[in-house]
Amino acid sequence: MNNLFLRRTKFVVFSVCVVIMALGKEVRAQSPVPFHAKAGAGISSFWGKNTDGKAKFAYKVGVGMDYAFNKVWSLQPSLNFVSKGYKEEETGIGKASMNELYLELPIMVAARLDLTKNSGLVLSAGPYVAYGVGGKTSVVVEKKIPTMVGYETVEDKYKLDTFGHINDGKMGNRRFDAGIGLGITYENRNIILGLESQLGLVNVNDKLKEVAELTGLDDFAAKNISAFVTVGYKF
Repeated sequence: MNNLFLRRTKFVVFSVCVVIMALGKEVRAQSPVPFHAKAGAGISSFWGKNTDGKAKFAYKVGVGMDYAFNKVWSLQPSLNFVSKGYKEEETGIGKASMNELYLELPIMVAARLDLTKNSGLVLSAGPYVAYGVGGKTSVVVEKKIPTMVGYETVEDKYKLDTFGHINDGKMGNRRFDAGIGLGITYENRNIILGLESQLGLVNVNDKLKEVAELTGLDDFAAKNISAFVTVGYKF
């Protein structure tokens, strides 16, 4: 069921991008509000006290609009499909790789600085909210088994749904996420090149926090953090 929902979600986002690209000139001619489609790749991890995760590959694809108040200021809402998560490895204990897939709605306030007649630099900042729609978490636990000549290390491997209740055999990540985003974009005619970062403000998993507290990490609170290089087209 989760895999079917995830495939449908990806199809919807991809279809919206295709439709906007196919009708881009017509949309621009009929409306003063420009639309854009963007895709990006980067890294993500967790941040917060007592978190020690490593960065993993992340990606995003989405569509949005640019509602201008004047020649400088504009509002840029968008809808993105985003992959986030983290990796962690402890020698002698094991390793984990968490993948989180979100539908994300950023609402950015942007300021444009014209560089030439056809190009400009856009600085943006604002909040985002997101809902987790899928993803898997892989865990490998190392155990030492006594043998005739010493100890042998064996690995137990587990693969869980990232989102969902831990009592149902899932990782237990909360689906809701929110935070703030920052961006800097270079626009040349219709081409968009940008750097984007996001800082989550919501604890990813309260169950992980409870487990950490049992081990003495009272201030453990993992939140998402990510950065992307993006490329897009403005209609």
